[in-house]
Amino acid sequence: MCGVAWPQSGSSHPPRHTVKQATPAYEVHIAPSTMPADRTSMEIGSDSWSARGFDLKTLISQVYDVDTRRVDYPDGASDRYDITLTLLHEENQDEVKRLLQEVLKKRFRLSITPESRPMDVYVLTAPNGPGTGLHRHISSSRISNAVGLSMQNAPDEPEAPMDDMQQITFIGKDCSGVSSGAGISMTAGTIAEFRRTLEPDMDRLLIDETGLEGTFDFQIGGYANHGDLFKLMHDQLGIAVTPDKRKVTVLTVRSADSLQAKL
Repeated sequence: MCGVAWPQSGSSHPPRHTVKQATPAYEVHIAPSTMPADRTSMEIGSDSWSARGFDLKTLISQVYDVDTRRVDYPDGASDRYDITLTLLHEENQDEVKRLLQEVLKKRFRLSITPESRPMDVYVLTAPNGPGTGLHRHISSSRISNAVGLSMQNAPDEPEAPMDDMQQITFIGKDCSGVSSGAGISMTAGTIAEFRRTLEPDMDRLLIDETGLEGTFDFQIGGYANHGDLFKLMHDQLGIAVTPDKRKVTVLTVRSADSLQAKL
């Protein structure tokens, strides 16, 4: 995993901490990170979530599922943490994120408020609809139904395994984030997911105004810089990328103690 550095002013490490709650039942352990300085790791499951080697600002961006540039945390520290959430029962990812958001706010005594601010962005549009290289994804259920109809006279014939898992792959990409030697492929992904995956490598945030709904498949070739990538997106996917200004929702993070002191 490519390292992420967000230098911030110092603060002291917290002691190891455990939170327990009845419904849903879970435990959270937070401790100073034991990961090497250039390493991070993250594991996500239906009954567990763990992140190691991340600073607090990046952790907030992860559990709120936003780019770190959408997190305004001037009081953030460079201290890195290992966090493990364990649930006694499986939960969906939205519930896991909600629990983690509450844990971070309570444990670090934070106020996290969404605010709208004007920012320089790249706007994604599709003025002529999907390009020739952007294909509507055909779900496995539709294929399965078609296979079933065509095999009514051969009931013992096994069906091929099918998978609708969303996947976006930057092929041959290095940690610089500027180039991807063999290009990008996406299977069963939405344009919103593609935007969110692409955004951390851009020098501006991305705003999706394509109006393209549903899931898509595509593969575009290699590129050496962002200009090359934007041209491929326009020529093959029908997606234009234009620099502009937009109001963007930013998470304003402040110490709850400092806010209380001002009252």
